[in-house]
Amino acid sequence: MNTAIRLLMLGALVGMVAGAMMAMYAMIASATFLGQGFFTPLYGIASPLLGPGAMMQSMKQGFYFAAGPAMLGLIIHMLWSALFGMLFALLASFLRLRGIMALMGGLVYGLVALVIMSFVVLPIVGAGTMPGTIGWPSFVIEHVIFGMVLGLWPLARPADVPHLTARPA
Repeated sequence: MNTAIRLLMLGALVGMVAGAMMAMYAMIASATFLGQGFFTPLYGIASPLLGPGAMMQSMKQGFYFAAGPAMLGLIIHMLWSALFGMLFALLASFLRLRGIMALMGGLVYGLVALVIMSFVVLPIVGAGTMPGTIGWPSFVIEHVIFGMVLGLWPLARPADVPHLTARPA
């Protein structure tokens, strides 16, 4: 298999693992100290397409489950996670991130993803208030977790992230 394709596929996979860790934190935080309901983060992700109904119901009831909005939110979250994972894989390859620099790079990358999502993507899809609704501290922690998991990948398995070079013409 082509090295670049393999790198992108692994990046997508690791991105989804990082996204799952991020989602688990978000859902546990939402159900506990945020008091917004366990599935509320998934409903929030789906709300630009389905409306805020499930999200608001979850925030009122605490434990509320609606399969359709939850699955759509999960799918959207995993797709974004895969995309950001692929981009991180390319970045880690080109910058030759290894060891502690891979972890630090992942943490910074998670914060860059936070900025992109908060100030570009979410406002475009009509969910620009999401970070404030969740609470900025929790939203930051979610993205740090995402970046940390991404950064642990080249730290633990450097052979998975080879340095890609441009092909001669």
